[in-house]
Amino acid sequence: MGRKAKYTFKQKLQAVLDYQSGKKSAVDIASELDMGKNGDNRIREWSNLYKANGQEALKPKERNSSYSKEFKDMVVQDYVQNGLSLD
Repeated sequence: MGRKAKYTFKQKLQAVLDYQSGKKSAVDIASELDMGKNGDNRIREWSNLYKANGQEALKPKERNSSYSKEFKDMVVQDYVQNGLSLD
C-alpha cells in the first residue's frame, strides 16, 4: 500500500511557482492550502527544494526511507563513541 501525500505534486508545484514569481506570499499560499500555523515555512522549504533539485524534489515518495543494518549500527556506534546529542 502506498503513502498518501497530504498535498499533491500539482499543488506543491503551483505553490512554489506562485511564491517564486512573487504572485503570492508564502503566508497567502499556506492559508489557501489550509496548512496551519507554520505552513509558510513549508512553502519556503518546497521552494528551496525546487531550486536545488527541480520538480522531482516535489514529487511524493512512494514509501518511507529504509536503512541497512550496517548503516544503523554505524550511527549507533558514532553516537555512543562521540556522545552526540539529539538536541
